Amino acid sequence: MENQKNDNLNLLEAVVQNTEMGKNTLEQIVPMTDDVQFKAELLRQRNVYHQLNQEAHTAIEACGGTAQGQSAMAKLNTKMGISMKTLTDKSTRNLAEMLTQGSGMGVVDCVKAQKDYPNAAPGAKRLAQRLQEFQEDSRVKLEQFLYCLLYTSDAADDSLRVD
Repeated sequence: MENQKNDNLNLLEAVVQNTEMGKNTLEQIVPMTDDVQFKAELLRQRNVYHQLNQEAHTAIEACGGTAQGQSAMAKLNTKMGISMKTLTDKSTRNLAEMLTQGSGMGVVDCVKAQKDYPNAAPGAKRLAQRLQEFQEDSRVKLEQFLYCLLYTSDAADDSLRVD
């Protein structure tokens, strides 16, 4: 039973850290875009991350634990990385690319956590699986903002122009 409790807490903590990363990243990026459709999608994702984060916190407390969340250093590293990557390019395409990569890393983190904590209770496993599926879905939705912009940017129009 102790092994299951540890696996529960560890898997749920992984969900907390993963959802905090997504939530914090989106809170930093949302103000950078004026694209209405893109912003709406980011806000939807942020809300889902918030909901999953709250569920994980509640489950940890129900197991008698306390969520640790992301370390201050991890938060700072993320914030600085985003600032550097958006210093000269805050285009929807660049933001979507960054978030697509982040969602992919989140999926990998979910898979690793589920493999690392096989004795977690079914509820903890379902929550981690829901997070993984959400991130896979988010990645696909964000990729749509990459493709659309390939054909609508001024640069693309200029390259098609025949003088």
